[in-house]
Amino acid sequence: MSSPLPGAAPPGAHPVTITIDAEHPGPVVPADFAGLSFERGPLNPGNAGVAGNLFQPANNSLVTLFRNLGLGNLRIGGGTVDQLIPAGTGSDGFTGIDNLFAFAAVAGVKVIYSLRLLSPGAQPIGDLQAVHAQAAGYIWQHYQQNLASFAIGNEPDWHAYHTYPGHPLDPAIFEEVPGVPGSAYPSYLTHWRDIADAVAGAAPGAPLSGPDTGAYSKLTYTPGPGNGVSWTERLARDERDSGRIAHITQHYYVGDSPGETTAQQAISNMLSREWVNGTAIGTQPAGTTYTPYLWLYENNFAPVAAAGLRYRLTESNDYLVGVPGASNAFASALWALDHLHWWAAHGAAGVNFHNRRGLCTATIVPDPAGGGGYVINPKGYGIKAFTLGSAGQVKPTQIQNPDGINVTAYCVGGAGEDYVTVINKAHGADAGDAAVTIVPPGPGVQSAEIMTLAGGQPGDARGARATLGGATITGDTTWDGEWSTLPADPRAGISLTVKATTAAIVRTQSGG
Repeated sequence: MSSPLPGAAPPGAHPVTITIDAEHPGPVVPADFAGLSFERGPLNPGNAGVAGNLFQPANNSLVTLFRNLGLGNLRIGGGTVDQLIPAGTGSDGFTGIDNLFAFAAVAGVKVIYSLRLLSPGAQPIGDLQAVHAQAAGYIWQHYQQNLASFAIGNEPDWHAYHTYPGHPLDPAIFEEVPGVPGSAYPSYLTHWRDIADAVAGAAPGAPLSGPDTGAYSKLTYTPGPGNGVSWTERLARDERDSGRIAHITQHYYVGDSPGETTAQQAISNMLSREWVNGTAIGTQPAGTTYTPYLWLYENNFAPVAAAGLRYRLTESNDYLVGVPGASNAFASALWALDHLHWWAAHGAAGVNFHNRRGLCTATIVPDPAGGGGYVINPKGYGIKAFTLGSAGQVKPTQIQNPDGINVTAYCVGGAGEDYVTVINKAHGADAGDAAVTIVPPGPGVQSAEIMTLAGGQPGDARGARATLGGATITGDTTWDGEWSTLPADPRAGISLTVKATTAAIVRTQSGG
């Protein structure tokens, strides 16, 4: 039996019409928007069983994967930044930093480098400001071309981070009202500024980012005049006129702790409309919570934008620790692609997916075949699909979807060239294909090409198999996915079928 012609809709496909609003462009997508986040530990030789340093220019497999994915940003931080001694104070000196930035140069990424904030009363770090000034001055002198920003601390808004009765952690950061995490913000700000000033003295003009908050609901609130204001918003208010803030930063695990969530439940959640459009924190299933994109934006990031600053999700993933069979399945590729585009369309400066060894949420993992190389989980294919179709300025899309199929669409482009990404998140045995028509985004489409992100088979989001442009992504060779030509009518636009549980990136050239 012959296959349908390119763009021809199979019987029963659901009609979807996508219109591009070229007259009201949105934010420009930064070149380093897509990134990964790693703990501080990998800067130490031998960390997690790695021979030598993980980040070094000779790690060809890791360098190749970073380049193949089109990554632009590497954040070093995580909980270990406040547990391990600061770089430069150990027996290996600045070797970890030298290797990190040499890796960044060949991998083509900029680094968000986190500095320790905590100095526990029981085991204080002697003169933390001077230690960080030395490290910041060294990095700024030698590697500023590959530095995105210096960050200070990690998730300082959690109750466990603060000194309070019966919990003497760092005497510099304390809860003025015991049991109310938000009441530690004033002392946190003082301590943060002390270190920031030390960094500025050693590295004049170096950009800073923060606060790398971990909570986004009630834990971030304070009593009194600041009630209902997150630390994310408060730092934006307090530092907006300083001229030294590159980004206001927040961590975001949409599904929070998964509890007993099954793989099938997690897949349904990750591909759900509720995660994208919900206006209130909800439960999926009972006993767990999820925080929708729209809720987080309106409550935490819209005020940052109003203060004139950009924000970045420096640590993000679908679930804390992940759900096996979902966080490392093809569903994660579609989720990551949608997640990146949604936040780009809402003015974010970038998203870094956290990569911790041993967790199924990791994007890059050691090759199970051995040999010291690295491979990617399906999430990496979603990241690559985003970097392929995100050069330029966001152009709003309107979707006519009379059957209500679970489809999202985004457009990024510039004069004469646009990338339209269509994601069909319908999944399961009865999932439907989408018969998509893209209305000409310019005076007239002259040509169109398509790149398809696909799993094992349409409708199935469970497997670990993924291809992009008919090719796999490895750390051995340059990725060689191919664009295929689509018929394009300058008047009627572009027609294509986006099968269930797949995504399509359509590249168009327009004249006029």
